[in-house]
Amino acid sequence: MARNVRRLIVYIGAATLTAFSLTSAALPAHAVPNVGVNGEVLSKSLVPNGIHITPTGPVDVQFSVLIVDPGGSVGWHSHPGDVLVNVADGNATRYEADDKDCKPARFTVGEGWVEHPHHVHTVRNETDKPLTLNVVLITPAGMSPGVSEPDPGNCRF
Repeated sequence: MARNVRRLIVYIGAATLTAFSLTSAALPAHAVPNVGVNGEVLSKSLVPNGIHITPTGPVDVQFSVLIVDPGGSVGWHSHPGDVLVNVADGNATRYEADDKDCKPARFTVGEGWVEHPHHVHTVRNETDKPLTLNVVLITPAGMSPGVSEPDPGNCRF
């Protein structure tokens, strides 16, 4: 009886190994090249804290390029959805309404950040060169992507 069990185990093992080998050999991986496709990277950012986006329903996705003149700002505002921001050219300075010390967060070309819903902030160009931001706004369907907010009074500019 024990001999039959051992023989059965050997047969099952051999059959499993054979099936695995045949299946692997029958399914070679082949890359499929692009045909008639050209493209370019518009911008790329390292977002050090990662990205966590969880919309709860249909969304509008808007891709925008914002050019902020030297000394300009986007004003205090928030968004009803998540926003991915990339500095494509220049230097951005971001301030948050809930930071009582008004500490600037500075970003340069190739850096970016994520704005989460209802977080009041402003972005300024405090340099003498234009600032270009590539922005992806992920907004609940049908809503305006930005909401003007009152000056929170924590920054003196």
